Amino acid sequence: MPDCPYPVHLCQPDARKSCGACCGLYNYQDHSRAHLRDLLEKRTALYASFGDRFQREEYQEKEAVLETSPKLLEAICNCEFLGFLDSGKKRVGCLLHPSQNQGEELRYHSYYGPALCANHFCPSYSHLTVAEQKAVVSVLDDWYLYGLVITDIDLVKEFFRHAQDRMGDCLDPKRLAREPVQNALRAFFALKENWDFAARTNRLGKYYFSFSEYQIARIDYEKRWKIKPSRFDKILLSLSSEFSSLEEVQGAEAVIEEKIRAFVGAYQESGSTG
Repeated sequence: MPDCPYPVHLCQPDARKSCGACCGLYNYQDHSRAHLRDLLEKRTALYASFGDRFQREEYQEKEAVLETSPKLLEAICNCEFLGFLDSGKKRVGCLLHPSQNQGEELRYHSYYGPALCANHFCPSYSHLTVAEQKAVVSVLDDWYLYGLVITDIDLVKEFFRHAQDRMGDCLDPKRLAREPVQNALRAFFALKENWDFAARTNRLGKYYFSFSEYQIARIDYEKRWKIKPSRFDKILLSLSSEFSSLEEVQGAEAVIEEKIRAFVGAYQESGSTG
């Protein structure tokens, strides 16, 4: 694991998962689990086929054929050297990293080079509290969902804000480590992948993409339904929500309310049981 100046290494937290968002992992119009898993598997196999005689131009030519989905945002680099680092396909990361090549530094073949790759830390390192970071790391052991959640600052912070407001207490790591609490938190984060009200195209969280530009999405509650913005507005945007009726808005709010109540209930119960 590379050196990290922060208490929690969000990129490669443990052997069970990792995050490849900064390498452009989700920057595809089709950023479904199935599509990305297939792409990562094929890239990893292609890189392995070169053995110890890696040829960048040949690799890039063959890898380009694997890129079957257009980008969401052209300005973001989708690193062609992002693949699976382990045989169990649990961790994504740089195939050129020295740890993958008997200590040899090959990241100079990449677009950003070794210096930038080694020293870049996404906003989640500084915007999420250590307690919030550890909570996400502890409950998610899945490269796909982990990367989506740990980089979505609004989703994480808003959930815990609502929960802590109701509990009147800060997060206690001991309670967060208990299975019922983790199950409830995991059920909320799973909405990031399986959300009945998600926009179908050109969205990634609160961002939407058009003509190689991105904008922050908005839900126009007042104009469309003459209501005030939802108390869960930031969460709804993080889940890429798109609504066609007031009933759908209310249905989405009910789902989020249920997840928060389940977490708060499990958390408070964990305190009463010692």
